[in-house]
Amino acid sequence: MFVGHYSAAFLAKRVAPAVPLPVFFVTCQLIDLFWGGLVLLGVEKLRVIPDFTRSNGLDLYFMPYTHSLSSAVLWSVGAALLFWACTPGIAQRTRCALAIGVTVAAHWMLDLLVHVPDLPLWFDSMKVGLGWWNYRTFALLLELALLWGSVLACLCVAGENRRRYLVLAVAMTGLQVFSLMKQPAEPSAVALQLLAAYLALTVAAWWASRRSTVNAGTATAA
Repeated sequence: MFVGHYSAAFLAKRVAPAVPLPVFFVTCQLIDLFWGGLVLLGVEKLRVIPDFTRSNGLDLYFMPYTHSLSSAVLWSVGAALLFWACTPGIAQRTRCALAIGVTVAAHWMLDLLVHVPDLPLWFDSMKVGLGWWNYRTFALLLELALLWGSVLACLCVAGENRRRYLVLAVAMTGLQVFSLMKQPAEPSAVALQLLAAYLALTVAAWWASRRSTVNAGTATAA
């Protein structure tokens, strides 16, 4: 799953509006961020096999440190505790930390829907996955439905940035479609492309959620 993961970020933003949207954009993809790094280091493994599934050619045959259920639980608990420890002055601190943890954990649950059985329950054993990537159109519509449903649900806390949230969703829709049409042939290129996309989307989330200069200046003058 790609942009569908960001549905957890937008929904978490609605539940915990004190947390900046870019933070949720990082945490919803935290597992994949570490996965990309470990692939580049040669620790976790994948093969690119054309038409491995109807949606992509990714044979994700070894990723126990990031995509096992046991590791996902540790990533989510660790992220929640780290956020809680580093934000003593934030409003509703515990609620925000829980939102962070759930956003990280949601990554594995959403992957479960689309992955073929390559998600281990424990380290590299007992692999599961519903395989909806094998239904290309359905998988695409699922991702877009998750994205747009969560964005629309989040508009109530977007304030003056509602239009930017919608522009961001349009851009993410285009990126999702592009990712289906243009897929790298080498494992390292896959990891680099995804890491670059995650960085670009985090910057886009910062743009979508920042206060406009005009309104900020008016507030200061008042």
